[in-house]
Amino acid sequence: MATLSSHLLNSVNGTHASGVKVIINQINSSGAKKIFFETVSDEGGRISENFELSDDDCACDYEMICKIADYFSVKTVVKEVTIKFKMEDPKKKYHLPIIISPNGYSIWWSK
Repeated sequence: MATLSSHLLNSVNGTHASGVKVIINQINSSGAKKIFFETVSDEGGRISENFELSDDDCACDYEMICKIADYFSVKTVVKEVTIKFKMEDPKKKYHLPIIISPNGYSIWWSK
């Protein structure tokens, strides 16, 4: 079973970014997208989901869209954060921590 997780951190005030809408799309080889799952970050700013990935799923690309404009109560320059990635191993943990602000973001791939 694969696990996809993220931790969203608010760089403006140093808190966990709770209540951020997150959409994970699966993108097939022809570029067609379908929603893989949708969620909202919890009180600790985290999301986590376990998946049974088929060989076809592992061949697809994925994108995580974080709707940060809806989270911040001030006018934002960055409306959403979109990260494209692969999940090629059906037994791996994939962790994408993101530091967000109304004007930018920083992400790294955590193993």
